[in-house]
Amino acid sequence: MAKYTPIIKTLKKATPVIRKEDDVVKSWEIDVVYAYEGDSAADLPAWKTTYSENEDVEYMNKTVDQFTKTELISFMNPQIENAIFEAHYEANNIPAKEERQSDFNINSLAD
Repeated sequence: MAKYTPIIKTLKKATPVIRKEDDVVKSWEIDVVYAYEGDSAADLPAWKTTYSENEDVEYMNKTVDQFTKTELISFMNPQIENAIFEAHYEANNIPAKEERQSDFNINSLAD
């Protein structure tokens, strides 16, 4: 389950690849915006980002007008909402709790 909820998904772009002989959609290239409205009580800022997916759908034997926006969004990998968005949100919005001291002088240590 997603840690930052609700995550609102909005279809940004959908490009079909169509079989010319009968207009059946072979695949979709989909861009979906994932957005979290934030939580001011928990000091969590709002944030959004876009993810892309390519989905082969020729087996469905459907034309472009037989698809819905909701259906196209459902083709997105569920790991985006359940893990990837969370990791990207934290990397971009939560201050790090640790840091690497790459310039540490080992000569400052006792022998």
